[in-house]
Amino acid sequence: MNLNMVIIYSLGVWNLAITLLCYLILRRKKTLFEDRFATTITKTATSITSLLFGLHFSLIISAELSTLFMCTTIFGILIGALFGSLVKYHSLLVGMYHGIIGSSMGLMIGEVLKNPQLCSIPIASQQQLLMNMYQICGFATLLLTFVISLVLYSLRV
Repeated sequence: MNLNMVIIYSLGVWNLAITLLCYLILRRKKTLFEDRFATTITKTATSITSLLFGLHFSLIISAELSTLFMCTTIFGILIGALFGSLVKYHSLLVGMYHGIIGSSMGLMIGEVLKNPQLCSIPIASQQQLLMNMYQICGFATLLLTFVISLVLYSLRV
């Protein structure tokens, strides 16, 4: 394992733990919200979570783009189905849609981070490339933590 990727691995584990914690809390409190609120929660949680997992899959796994796209799409559908099935399956389709969109966006961001020449972005060194990966993954993890905190806070209001 590359020592430089330990930070990205640990951020991925943190994202997985936050997502599981959010899902378990929402599942326990699913009687507190109605269908419209469940759809809003599904859109919010699924979009940011699948985006982050698409980003991390792209950075951690080195495979062909078509294989990565298929894996992240399936993972996004699973995340959307989990969050969408919290209340009477009304928001299941919304969750699956946002899971697909979020995972494909995360995969594209990760591929551009690994190879900036795809968008004609000049990167001088490998060190600058790694710093960009750390900064984007760190910011996205901070964003996920903030969004999940807002989702859980919205149950109290």
